[in-house]
Amino acid sequence: MSDKPLDVVIIGGSLAGLMQGIVIKRLGHNVTILEQYLSSLREGQAAGIVTMEHSHKFMEIKDLLRSQPYAVACSGVQFLDENVKVTGGYDRPMRMSSWNVLYYRFRANFDGLTSFYCPSAPAEPKRNGQTVYDQGKRVTGIEYTDGKIAVEFENLVNKTSGLGSLRADLVIAVDGSTSHIRQLLQPHLKHTYAGYVAWRGTVLESDVSEESRKTFDLKTTLHASKRSYIAVYVIPGENGTLELGKRLINYVWYKNIAEGAKELEEEMTDSAGHKHRNTLPIGMMRSDVWARQREFASRSLPRPFAELIDKTSQPFISSIADIGISQPSFFDGRLLFVGDALVPFRPHVACSTNQAALHALLMEQMLKGEIDLAAWEKQVMDYAHLTRLQSITWGSWYQFGYVAFFFSEVRYRLALYALRLRKYWQG
Repeated sequence: MSDKPLDVVIIGGSLAGLMQGIVIKRLGHNVTILEQYLSSLREGQAAGIVTMEHSHKFMEIKDLLRSQPYAVACSGVQFLDENVKVTGGYDRPMRMSSWNVLYYRFRANFDGLTSFYCPSAPAEPKRNGQTVYDQGKRVTGIEYTDGKIAVEFENLVNKTSGLGSLRADLVIAVDGSTSHIRQLLQPHLKHTYAGYVAWRGTVLESDVSEESRKTFDLKTTLHASKRSYIAVYVIPGENGTLELGKRLINYVWYKNIAEGAKELEEEMTDSAGHKHRNTLPIGMMRSDVWARQREFASRSLPRPFAELIDKTSQPFISSIADIGISQPSFFDGRLLFVGDALVPFRPHVACSTNQAALHALLMEQMLKGEIDLAAWEKQVMDYAHLTRLQSITWGSWYQFGYVAFFFSEVRYRLALYALRLRKYWQG
């Protein structure tokens, strides 16, 4: 890359795109984020996020609002049986946050957006590059000529304005697990339904019984039944508050449904009759579908878990799928795939944000000349390959039993040992 400031276009303005933007602008490069969502205000995305080692490092060295807490402390994991008795667990300090909290925090760090989450923007170093967060822009094409990439996009805010275009020295495709850019450049990658869905929701702490609050207060709590399990943990509440009683209890509940089943079609069809392939968004659940799920919870889940389902007012559902790992770079390293656009994981391992943070930190090393493109590719692909296999293994254990778990575990262990052997021989 040139020593002069680069013109960088990031396709996708969610958490992974913002992390990239923060790192790159602080190296003095000019960054434009193209985001197809129409507004900077992003509500209704209170899904829980577990922050892990790479996320912690990113927040410690890149978040200029680091004095303000962004997560609920969690001491470990506990497993409960049908009688709400602890049957196992382990101690492992974790930090539990939410999509909303991190989005507004990253926006404050990237382009100074103020919000109820971050009422004031942090003071930035003068050497920063210029930043633009351009919402309502859907990328339609990519062309590489003369060492530059032309990014064509549709203006969703003013559809009469026709297509727009930007020329960039570097393009980062970070448009999520259903990446349009990945489909354009790698249409051979397959999207394979994994055989189950994840129901998600949050409930205000003060809305549940004291018994339930005590059950879920200090640890991530899991309950497993035949071919299903539910995971629960506490996250920040409205506007990022950590005040007791105002925090949110977040859950993910996995349920097997065969591909092509009528039940799957019903659950992925919203109240307007539109069928969704990946996620049925918050606020669009059919009332009859949710009533059926609440009734099923009352019959199959221990009381504190069933109470969460019963008191959820805005549930949403995602189908779990596997997608092949994309080629990480194109056009002589001028276009890079990062985050879920490189590879999404099944949510059991809670590593999507962790992967995004790792990619941002590695991007900084590459742009500073500390590693080259080949080293960047090797590190992102090693993490992607192992974590993807691990997420499949965990899903196999809980959803499909011993046989499926055995074969998934063998694949994961072979990949892990191969990586360790390669690192050993390379010194």
